[in-house]
Amino acid sequence: MPGSRIYVINSTTLIPVVQKQFRILSFTALESKLARDMMGVSKSTYEIISRDNTLDEGYLMKFPKYIHHAVSAGPGLDDMNRRSVEVLAESLDTWARVGPTTVKMFQWTRHELLIASTEGVYGPKNPYRDPAMEEAWYKYEPGIMMFILKLWPKILAKESFHAREYMGKVWKRYFEDDAYKEGSQLIQCRVGINDAFQIPRDQTAKIEVGGSLAVISNTLPSTFWMIYHIFSDPVVLEDIRTELFAHVKEVDGVCTIDLADVKGSSPILLSTFKEMFRYNGVGVSARFAMDDYMLDNRYLIKKGSTVLIPARVQHTVPSVWGETVDEFNHKRFIRRPGIKPPTPIAFRGFGGGTTLCPGRHFVTTEVLMFSALMALRFDIRPVSGKWVRPTIEKSTLVAAVPVPDWDIDVEICPRDDKKWVVSFSGYDKEMEISAEDIGGIPTSEAHVRP
Repeated sequence: MPGSRIYVINSTTLIPVVQKQFRILSFTALESKLARDMMGVSKSTYEIISRDNTLDEGYLMKFPKYIHHAVSAGPGLDDMNRRSVEVLAESLDTWARVGPTTVKMFQWTRHELLIASTEGVYGPKNPYRDPAMEEAWYKYEPGIMMFILKLWPKILAKESFHAREYMGKVWKRYFEDDAYKEGSQLIQCRVGINDAFQIPRDQTAKIEVGGSLAVISNTLPSTFWMIYHIFSDPVVLEDIRTELFAHVKEVDGVCTIDLADVKGSSPILLSTFKEMFRYNGVGVSARFAMDDYMLDNRYLIKKGSTVLIPARVQHTVPSVWGETVDEFNHKRFIRRPGIKPPTPIAFRGFGGGTTLCPGRHFVTTEVLMFSALMALRFDIRPVSGKWVRPTIEKSTLVAAVPVPDWDIDVEICPRDDKKWVVSFSGYDKEMEISAEDIGGIPTSEAHVRP
């Protein structure tokens, strides 16, 4: 919190200790203030959200139970993934018919994934189909920190403020028209908990501005960096293509692929994704001390202070990741017989404990499937003739994955003129992404959050 004492957790061994104390070292205490400052909810709604925020009957403690089945392996998650895959496949069919095209890579990938992600969540009346809504999001997101720090955003971040107000009105119409009933289980669950706590629909609309943050904020830059790492390195590209083509069936010039098979049987692709997060991730998990607490019987954390766990620190520890810690190794996360893998707790791509991203399986699937289709169907070359990694110094402090400081002009070229039939039949297992998925932390400690 602004103005409070700050403690930074750098030791990997202390992370589980902090995460166990989710009531004393509380994330929900920070969440309620984010709803007030970032989303602009009313005083009465803030009181509902912040009430009993460390007790099981509180809104923020109940939230994970309401959405758990919608974002875990099963029909709800499959439906979202299937719709997103359909949108991506249709769009890439269009690009293939157009032929070689020059685009700005970040601008292009963020649009493709924003539309696919929001279609999967919000359904046929997805507000982001309107270019004005998409543009509003791009104006709002860079100013989020101004809202969080309460630095007079109405004056100093006017564009972001007006974009937030515009999106709130659009969401209000979406919910008042019951358009969410045609959307995913996830959006229906989010409305369900608000109704249960008697939060009016105009306030649900404001909360959904933050809901969009959870859906797309990290998805968009993650896709950019994933495409960058795959296509800028011929070895990575060849390894992934070889792995993916094992799932392609070709008959009379028609290529068929079930991306559910890719999701479950592509260790190099998944490892590349996790390494992308390790190499680029800048997320910070935060907690608020509700009382004095002696951490690990050694460190006194004072009441009212903020505890931070920066991913960047954990992702750059040589004793965990070895001598190649500063290199991008796309096979780093592949399990090999006789070789001890890095401790899962050190991988903080999606947070952990009470800050573990509940939508990680949805996000991961989208990015993997888009990357897979691009590797199979297209070549991407920088117009300048050389791949140059953009800096990230100007990126906002909100996203767990940074936005590039500049865009890359690239040429997208279809590899052939074959017809592709893309499907997603369903996948009933959890991918091994975080320590909680792998088993590095007991499930009882993983109180996932919105």
